[in-house]
Amino acid sequence: MAACGGPTMPPGGMGKLGDKTFAGQNKCNPKNHDRPFIIEWDATDQSSFQSYTASDVVVVKYEGCEMKVLDGCREDNAKGKNGSYAPVQWTSGGVETIDIHDEGELYAKLPLGAATLSGKVESGEKLHMEYYVSGTRTATRDSVYRAELEKNPRCAGATHFVYAYNLGAFALATQSNLKGEVHGSYFGFGAGGSKASETKAEKKGGELSACKGAEAKEVENCKVPVRLTLREISAGENPMNAGLKGKESDPALNAMGLLKADSDAEKKAVALFQSALTKMQSGDGKGCLADMDQHDVLDPRPGGLTTEPSSGKPHGMRAQCVMLTGQCNVGKEMHRKALQAVKSGEMGPERIDTVTDAVASQWCRGSGMGDKDKLVAAVNTLTMASGGVQRKSAAECQEAFDAWMRLRATAEPKPGFDSITASAVGCFAKAGDCGAAWKAFKAINDAMAPGEERRRPGRRGNPDIVTHGPSPDGFKYYTEEEARKGFERLVETCKAK
Repeated sequence: MAACGGPTMPPGGMGKLGDKTFAGQNKCNPKNHDRPFIIEWDATDQSSFQSYTASDVVVVKYEGCEMKVLDGCREDNAKGKNGSYAPVQWTSGGVETIDIHDEGELYAKLPLGAATLSGKVESGEKLHMEYYVSGTRTATRDSVYRAELEKNPRCAGATHFVYAYNLGAFALATQSNLKGEVHGSYFGFGAGGSKASETKAEKKGGELSACKGAEAKEVENCKVPVRLTLREISAGENPMNAGLKGKESDPALNAMGLLKADSDAEKKAVALFQSALTKMQSGDGKGCLADMDQHDVLDPRPGGLTTEPSSGKPHGMRAQCVMLTGQCNVGKEMHRKALQAVKSGEMGPERIDTVTDAVASQWCRGSGMGDKDKLVAAVNTLTMASGGVQRKSAAECQEAFDAWMRLRATAEPKPGFDSITASAVGCFAKAGDCGAAWKAFKAINDAMAPGEERRRPGRRGNPDIVTHGPSPDGFKYYTEEEARKGFERLVETCKAK
């Protein structure tokens, strides 16, 4: 895969005539191809890319006709540190087509596919591609700065970041193999799976036949990455960081901004606050704080200042963004102060701590989290996913489950296994991985201490009958068959899977 650390896409040759033309001289210049189609990716590559985009802006090395996703150019302990992506903006429209008649058009329209397709074009073949865009995800940052990446050696060679990407489906074939055009499509676009395409695709992503009007956004086969919008990494330091440096608590106290107040300052402040909330929901803590800083400069009224605990909700929102930057304890203290300022007449200290811990479990990131916070966060991830509130991948479920099992060993008091079984199994089941759900169920059952053994002598030479009293850790199964039945009762969608 060219994008996630696998084989890169080397530049090919256009021939002597092509090399003398403007197109030939610029055939592998990324400045001319900042919206490349990613037709070389297989299903694994697409899945890896979408997993990356779930919490971080994707950084790539893009030189010539080669592009490689720098998968390690992110902070696992501070997800979203360099930005993230807003929710998908769904679109509707018709199928688009691209026809390629020569090598010049190949390099101009599909530069990342030139390495594997140039041979066909050189031999005289013409190419036909159809694609459909069902939605677009855009980064919460307009820019990524070189200084933000230099501390991570795995970012070496970074040239661009993925500012946005289109989701949908595509298919490409040689024109000599095109057969059975229906409603303007050779690949069954809009058929809803009712008619198989007669054209054999050389390359494809998703299923064009699954893309049918407003239903397309509900169909997984019409939501694969199709095309990227790339932006160059900006030189130097992010100017927004000027308001985020100093002691650990400074981000919570700094009210610096870059915009000057004018006649419509309050409108701009409202837009900035909404932008901050969008970035917070997307996991971009630093971007959220930067917008809040500017909001406070444009609208410095105490009742709305995000740096002022007495503002209540705005300060609580700021606390959540601080948690996202990896400063969990600072964010928790801010959140407590916000609740104390506006809810002290309704909530006692213990209730305030309970609410703050619940908020921290959702928003805290990074090494600044204590074991208690990590345990609560793991429970929150599994519970929200199993209840269908948040969608998590099987890998995210596994990370949360492993954390819970590890942290439970030292927690005081120890949480019961019964409190996590349904959530853990449900998280995996919602992610579509019944095998992992079964393994988690067995791991929990195996970790439970056995109840007191009870033995009754067998009659007429038969073996003794062995039963067990209640396990101190919850209801425990003692045979694989019993455990499997219990598992399938708990999650019926995984029966016989």
